[in-house]
Amino acid sequence: MMYPLSVKILIFSLILSTCSPKETLKSIPMNPDYQIAVNESFQIELNSNPTTGYSWKWTNKTSVTIVETFDFQFKSDEPVLAGSGGKEVWKFKGVKSGTDTIRLEYCRSWEPNSTAASKNIVVTVK
Repeated sequence: MMYPLSVKILIFSLILSTCSPKETLKSIPMNPDYQIAVNESFQIELNSNPTTGYSWKWTNKTSVTIVETFDFQFKSDEPVLAGSGGKEVWKFKGVKSGTDTIRLEYCRSWEPNSTAASKNIVVTVK
């Protein structure tokens, strides 16, 4: 059955009106993903496949002053096969009290606008 164009537009408008814009980071309460003390550490594991050229980058590293990275490793999935992925393991240490957000992007460093995924990690250092 064919619907007139006006009915299709009405249905489309109703569907769009139920969509809400994404909340920005500023409107989300900062419930920390990690709470640590100064000199304590934590690690995160992120799925990755460097054979695709993609890897995780800490995009706001220069503005985050409460933690620093002290180790990074790639752990291959088992069994290790050509082209298979694994996990990037990032280790962070608290260096100063405060709360901040670590922003990570899964991208190709040489290719603009190649971000395939992103992750925001809220950290509180006491």
